[in-house]
Amino acid sequence: ARSSRGASESRWIGRRWILAVGALVALALAGVAVVNLSGGGGGDTPTAWATLGTADVHSLAFDPDDSTHLLFGHHGGLLESRNGGISWQPATLAAGDAMNVRTTAGGRTQIAGHDLYVESVDGGASWQDVPNDLPGLDLHAFAVDPADPEHAWTFAAGFGLFETVDGGRQWELRQAGNWGALAAYRQEERTMLAAVGPDGLVSSADSGATWEALAYPGAPLAGGIAAAGDGSVLYAATGAGLRLSRDGGRSWEATGFDVAVLSVAVLPDDPLAVAVVDEATRFYRSADGGMSWPGP
Repeated sequence: ARSSRGASESRWIGRRWILAVGALVALALAGVAVVNLSGGGGGDTPTAWATLGTADVHSLAFDPDDSTHLLFGHHGGLLESRNGGISWQPATLAAGDAMNVRTTAGGRTQIAGHDLYVESVDGGASWQDVPNDLPGLDLHAFAVDPADPEHAWTFAAGFGLFETVDGGRQWELRQAGNWGALAAYRQEERTMLAAVGPDGLVSSADSGATWEALAYPGAPLAGGIAAAGDGSVLYAATGAGLRLSRDGGRSWEATGFDVAVLSVAVLPDDPLAVAVVDEATRFYRSADGGMSWPGP
């Protein structure tokens, strides 16, 4: 973890932004070993698959090539599961502030966080720094175009929202201000962005040049948003649980998960396969859009 005064100020900027949009601050938890929880058959109460035991909760991602392979980023590095989320181990990137984990088909993963911007093109076997011209590497949000892995957006704290079309090497500023979460999806042959920006939850059909307000999901956001690759479903991680939208964020409904969600991921080609991590670092998984949460 970084200990410099600059790093502390940068993280405080992020915390102030989260409070500004009404999000809950993740509870600090003592670091403990990863514990597996086997689960039974569902019912009305969600059953956890595992407890991750990290000091904080940030990014969760499915491997689009393998639904049993998941990645979880936190301030202390990266965990991975290769059995659907039943057990978790440190990944080959065992250190670094992995705030944002973004996977694409073909084994490519990019991770952006505090003083960290790296990628793997071999399924996580090795990692390399991404050479770039960003004005700062305190990257609080990150999204990749599902139609083009070279096309991405990031929020560099203190500088604004940036766009790249060459895999992160060169970036152009799109919007100033603070952007706490980003998700990209396809809709009618174009790529859409959903974001948490200075004015709340918004969407863009022109790569972030202009934005349209979306509906309030019914509770303050606590852990960002996720989108199915085809945009048929959006998920919002709120302090009152997981919320679901079937119309691009213009309306929201409650799911069967009503505990504060700090991270959410959806399998890109299966809008109903969704996973979350709660404030106690417990991992849950649903196959029906969050209506039920049975154990493994």
